Amino acid sequence: MVNSDEKVSKFVEAVTAYAEEQSQRIHQEVEDFKAQRLYEAEQQALQAAYEMIQRENAGMRSNLRRDLSRRELDERRHLLEKRQGLMEDVFAGAEEKLREYTATPAYRERLRQSVSEVVGRLTEEGQVPLILYFAPQDQDKWEELRPLCPADSRLEADASIRLGGVRGENRVRGLIADDTLDQKLLLQREWFTAHSGLTIE
Repeated sequence: MVNSDEKVSKFVEAVTAYAEEQSQRIHQEVEDFKAQRLYEAEQQALQAAYEMIQRENAGMRSNLRRDLSRRELDERRHLLEKRQGLMEDVFAGAEEKLREYTATPAYRERLRQSVSEVVGRLTEEGQVPLILYFAPQDQDKWEELRPLCPADSRLEADASIRLGGVRGENRVRGLIADDTLDQKLLLQREWFTAHSGLTIE
């Protein structure tokens, strides 16, 4: 009986030991599984956080670039307006000086020279009647200018000539010669725009 009780006791101990061993093994597997799942969850969370940070970063960079571009455009616009204002001031002053000049005897003489030059350019291959256009305020000079023109030429006032000078037309040959102060000022404006150093890069 003792022998049988010992066997039962040893069997129970063995079963208990095996059960404990299995229980610990299962417990360890559960802990390992939980740890693995936790690690994977952490990795997914880190990846999601990284991707979110990258998106936010890209968005912030894009917004910053957009803001910088907008500011740069605003600055360029401001500089262009300032440059335009400077040009307008310079040429308004030049126009005023030209208006003052047209009231001088020197302008009267220059207008005579200008008519002679225009007539010469338009009649190189023979005298033909021309049409000569002047600023309306220069009509009082026509009587002294008429002898410089070929016979039967017409002298006309042209409101588009605001400052002075002369523009001639040879309709027979299809030629035009413009020696108006308006045209010279326009050419100076174009030159000034190209060479003033006030370009916007």
